[in-house]
Amino acid sequence: MTWSSPSYATFEAIASQIETRLGPPTERDLDSNGVGLFDCYHLQFACGLEIALWRFHLSRELRPIDAARELSIFEIHANRPELEHALFHLGVSVDACARRADRDGTPLSAAVPSSWIVMRQDDNGNRYEVARVTSRCEAESLARQYEARGHKQIYWVE
Repeated sequence: MTWSSPSYATFEAIASQIETRLGPPTERDLDSNGVGLFDCYHLQFACGLEIALWRFHLSRELRPIDAARELSIFEIHANRPELEHALFHLGVSVDACARRADRDGTPLSAAVPSSWIVMRQDDNGNRYEVARVTSRCEAESLARQYEARGHKQIYWVE
């Protein structure tokens, strides 16, 4: 990864659950220069989004945590400030995150409008909006998931 970014958001999760979803961290026990050691996932997706996900070894109170049983703090860094898109790839809900802001209070990742629509057509030709999401890759993924259910409906992205 050749870019750098501030942390766009943080969330808390059990490290083993994230590792089950994403595999082992790319690098372990890196020095954060101030808040202890962290593990880092370097993630690249076909849509061009790149994420560096940091898992800190210390709690908010700066005490060592048991990563198997206690919540770890994760920071999201990305090559584009599209938090909702990054959360889709990480499998983390927007509600579970705290957006980071700069010193004047401006969020480092602006909310992106849900501009991609997953549509469905039923057996009778009726068309329905199924979901609105912020990225094309999320919309296409949802359409593929719905199609895989084997029903007669047709799904597409607008």
